[in-house]
Amino acid sequence: MYPYAYAFQIRSLAVFAIVCMCCIVPMLASSAAVKTQQWRVVVVWLAVGLLAQVVLRALTAHTMEALFLGDGSNGFYQPTLRYRGLELLRDFDRLRPTLPEHPGTNMPGKLMFIYALEFVTARPAALAWLVVLVSNLGGVFLYLFVRDWFDSRETALWSFVFYLFTPAKLLLFPVLNTVTPVIVLACAWLWVRLLQTQSWTYAAVLGCAVYLVLFFEPTPAIIGLMFLVLTGHAMMRGDVGWRTMAVAGGVVVAAFAATFLLGIALFGFNLGATLQTIANHAVEFNARVRRPYGPWVGQNLLDLAFGAGYCQTVAFLACVGAAVGRWRIGDARGDGRLAAYCLGLAATILATDLAGINRGEIVRLWIFLACFAQVPAAYICARLAKATAQTAPPAVQSGATSSSFSAHAAVALCLATTLLQAALSTSMMVFAQP
Repeated sequence: MYPYAYAFQIRSLAVFAIVCMCCIVPMLASSAAVKTQQWRVVVVWLAVGLLAQVVLRALTAHTMEALFLGDGSNGFYQPTLRYRGLELLRDFDRLRPTLPEHPGTNMPGKLMFIYALEFVTARPAALAWLVVLVSNLGGVFLYLFVRDWFDSRETALWSFVFYLFTPAKLLLFPVLNTVTPVIVLACAWLWVRLLQTQSWTYAAVLGCAVYLVLFFEPTPAIIGLMFLVLTGHAMMRGDVGWRTMAVAGGVVVAAFAATFLLGIALFGFNLGATLQTIANHAVEFNARVRRPYGPWVGQNLLDLAFGAGYCQTVAFLACVGAAVGRWRIGDARGDGRLAAYCLGLAATILATDLAGINRGEIVRLWIFLACFAQVPAAYICARLAKATAQTAPPAVQSGATSSSFSAHAAVALCLATTLLQAALSTSMMVFAQP
């Protein structure tokens, strides 16, 4: 048992109310504006989201700087002061035992990320918020992915907005696991663009991006299972042929192999050997501390529900049930695409859970899955307006007032519930400690 629960703070309710009020105006204006000025809307929400995160993080027991500098949950900053980046990368396996716990048990990609941020500033407080800013940029890739897969800017918009306030992200800032979704979501968008354009350029870039995922954090590579389901959907609809996908897969593998060999030739870094070392250490740790996996099979899923947000989890489960019971995965309509998405994500979650890779700490380690879980709720909110307009009387159908109100009410309900959970848990549950 970890003592992460703190006393309730009445000011957390005041902060919740302030953040909700700040989100109302952009929420009401976004639905119409995103159809003609999508990037202006995205930039506005990036600014609103960052300001809201600043206010919410003020509730925590520790400052962002202390969390960034401390070895308790982070520890990636101090090694960058002791070693040069190239030296650490070349001799990572030899230097790993000298590093703090988290850098020593993670892939070196997180350390290289800190080196990259230090080109902007060397101040720890500023670096901590740069981590937040980069993490938020993952929402842009989620927007692109959802927009292209569902062919809906509105679904993409609400997915992006919900992403900014994903409880797991807010609770763990500035831990570097909050940056992982950026690379994973970039891979998701590249995969969809590959399906739609059948361009070998996207395939080659995707191969390099997969290398970055493993270089940064290997567990999210299992999201490839969802990509396979999306590919199956596209092939069932006849959008892409199996020969084309076979060639595209070959290009992805070739690009990955080229990046792998380039890492060895230029930096003396062997990704495969380091992955094996990190995996062996994880197995040894679980055996040493006698951490059995059985209790976590169910608890991991409960923790993921908490990290994704309760409204989003209910929407996701409802969509999975509908996909199994009513929707056909090969359906050319939006419901078929959502069915493929939800079934693929559900298969990925179950495979990750049953694999026994992660035994606890799921709020942190499965942040990338929590981010993907935002999409079904966004899809429902976007479709609600159309459903209301189609079933409304002719007098109402002539205007968008009723449908727009229903959609905004759904978004407001989901967002407010998430913000309330974020405000309470940010003040009472400090998962990340110095």
